[in-house]
Amino acid sequence: MLMKKNINNFFIYKIFSPYPTLVRTFFLAIFFNLFSINFSAQFIDSISENIYSNSVFFIKIDTRGSFVSNRHVRINGIKGGVCFNEQLKIGVGYNWLKTNYLPIYNGENVNLKSHNVSTFVDYIFIKKKPFEFNANVQIAIGNVQYKQNQIRLANSIAFFYEQSITAEYRVLKYLGLGFGLGYRFVVYNKTAINEKLSAPVYIARLKLYFGDIYKDLKEK
Repeated sequence: MLMKKNINNFFIYKIFSPYPTLVRTFFLAIFFNLFSINFSAQFIDSISENIYSNSVFFIKIDTRGSFVSNRHVRINGIKGGVCFNEQLKIGVGYNWLKTNYLPIYNGENVNLKSHNVSTFVDYIFIKKKPFEFNANVQIAIGNVQYKQNQIRLANSIAFFYEQSITAEYRVLKYLGLGFGLGYRFVVYNKTAINEKLSAPVYIARLKLYFGDIYKDLKEK
């Protein structure tokens, strides 16, 4: 009976865990399709055209939701870079983990901290008003720590790879709503930090089109 119960619990966990293999396979399949043979030539040509087009600098605040060891967390960030032809963005960012989750380390509750510096590419591959669809890939290096009373108890260097797809809908001329899904892969020393960091990522945003606001004000 005990073995049967354990087997049932195993399958229940696999079905309801926020980290099922199907999620990873789904998003990998999406990105492989985006960069498939039929799409890659147009994609590369479009990027080449954008790089040689007019460019502007940008900076933005970024917030994403995710999970750590089945607990909900928030990933905050600030990003900046260059936008080419309002379609391709390339830049760097700084990201940090925000969570109320207090893991147990050596029998005591501790704080889980994580910071990283990233590079990213964001590309709008479909733009048909009022909709926009963009693909985002970012690679980062940082750390993950257990801390207590500002004292570092355990630490690990971490490498991050994150991919996502976001859809935006322009509700008004200067206002849009966006929602996206993705996955974050994290490589780190699990002996030092006993957490599950690789997880799905979701994005919900309210967007103001400052570029259009600036253009209209400039024309007046």
